[in-house]
Amino acid sequence: MAKTKTRRGVSKSAIAIVILSILLIATIGIGITLAYFTATANVSGNITLGDPVTISITQGGASVSSLTFSGDALPGTVYSQAIGVQAPADMTEALMRAKLTITNTDGASTTVDASTTSDWQLGDDDYHYYKGTVNANDAIDFITTITVPTSLTNADANKTYTIDVVVETIQQANNAANSVWTTAPSDWLDTYSPMST
Repeated sequence: MAKTKTRRGVSKSAIAIVILSILLIATIGIGITLAYFTATANVSGNITLGDPVTISITQGGASVSSLTFSGDALPGTVYSQAIGVQAPADMTEALMRAKLTITNTDGASTTVDASTTSDWQLGDDDYHYYKGTVNANDAIDFITTITVPTSLTNADANKTYTIDVVVETIQQANNAANSVWTTAPSDWLDTYSPMST
């Protein structure tokens, strides 16, 4: 008996499916390949900050951590005191202000009447503003005398009073005083910390 050869035909739809499958694989391959086309750029740089703004308070020319007053004080007593400020060798140029207060053991405080050198300007905020800049190694005189307030009465007798001298400095650059010392006298700010135009 003779064998009959049967030919299997490939349908057009099968060919189309094969072509679409190949295209899909190719597209996925291209998509994956394109995912590798990426880029990242980074750059950095260092800045070096200048020296800090630091000071110490002096009494009689020597740096102190507390002030010394001798004898019993009475209202109106005048202490001759040489209180100043010393800047270290590694300090950035700065502006300065200072304030004195007297506080008793009950917590009551009052502003101290103090004589300063002519290099200071008293503001309405009870701060004394230094008329100049503080630079490395500067020794600046501040107080020459302190007077115990005459407003004190018998009710204040035998109490211990603390005289506080607060000295603040701020960098002179970049108008820092205008931003922070908002109660400073405007003429002082215009002279020593003028706003950029």
